[in-house]
Amino acid sequence: MNQPLSIILDKWKRNGIVTIGGILIGAGLADSLIALNQLDLNQIARGLTIFGAGLTILVIMDNSKTQKNTEKIQKETQLRLEKVEEKLNTMHQTQQMTKEQLHEIKELLKPSNS
Repeated sequence: MNQPLSIILDKWKRNGIVTIGGILIGAGLADSLIALNQLDLNQIARGLTIFGAGLTILVIMDNSKTQKNTEKIQKETQLRLEKVEEKLNTMHQTQQMTKEQLHEIKELLKPSNS
């Protein structure tokens, strides 16, 4: 029961952070556009700084989501590789046993020198 609650909270956090980033982008862009009419360089710079902060938040959120997906894929791949390694080891052991049995059969089939 704790896990689904954690997933819901994570989604709310992500959505909240993305919303804040979007608001900052919108506010920065609006501030810059308003400043263009007045030709106020300080306000334009402030607007672009706010816009950059919002954009940075969104980029970081996207990167963290991509990183989580990549880690998940790496774990799945690692598990698959471990299974393949296990099967290869089993095949190698079987091959060794078959070689030993073949050698024993050859020894049994050799004519005795009695």
